[in-house]
Amino acid sequence: MHEEISIESNGKVITAYYTITGDTLDVTLPDGSTRTTQLRGLDPESAAEVHLKAYALKNT
Repeated sequence: MHEEISIESNGKVITAYYTITGDTLDVTLPDGSTRTTQLRGLDPESAAEVHLKAYALKNT
């Protein structure tokens, strides 16, 4: 199941997509790169948002 998360950074809306397989979160960032996190009880949307915010800091 693919989910979507968006944030606003410097007036731009940035969107990433994520999937959850078992306890693993895979986030696909706007440039096509991916990040993986073992959730271990973390909220998937919050964990995906952290990756997206880090991307936005470097790229906007």
